[in-house]
Amino acid sequence: MVTVDIERLDGQCTRRHFAEIQAVYAAAFPAYDLVDHRRRTLRQTESSGFEAVTARTDHVLVGFAYGLPLSAGSGWWDDLEPPPPPGFTTETGARTFAVIDLAVAPSCRGRGIGRRLMDELLRPRPEERATLATGADERQVQQMYERWGWRKVGRTPGGEGETEPWFDLYVIALRPESASSSR
Repeated sequence: MVTVDIERLDGQCTRRHFAEIQAVYAAAFPAYDLVDHRRRTLRQTESSGFEAVTARTDHVLVGFAYGLPLSAGSGWWDDLEPPPPPGFTTETGARTFAVIDLAVAPSCRGRGIGRRLMDELLRPRPEERATLATGADERQVQQMYERWGWRKVGRTPGGEGETEPWFDLYVIALRPESASSSR
């Protein structure tokens, strides 16, 4: 059995390890633009509440997950279809944690590393819910998230320079008492 070491990183530490993170990202998402990933991620590491977790086997990075709280006025939910119930898209900067990326090196998939990374990232979060986006045609990835308890809430268009023209958005309650506000 291979030991997987998990480490929690703030934005500054994430930037120090970014070359390794981007190498795993490139292997996990070969069709995606690395320039966009670099620009987007380095900007996000500057945000208050940004957090990452990494997975290593034998000191080699094999996976990561990271995200940040949605700010008040966030465009995350813009043009969500179908239209959500009143108040669903209201953000305060402390309501919703957005998981931006989860990646596991292809050679290490199927070992529970992705689930462990997601659990470690979300376990200590103070927000009431989390959200993530998948490509609209990534059914296998969506099924994985659904098995983990995530619920699809709708679809939103990708913006200029985005990796996908449409994204399916998912949510999960981070505390049992917040399940009703995740709808």
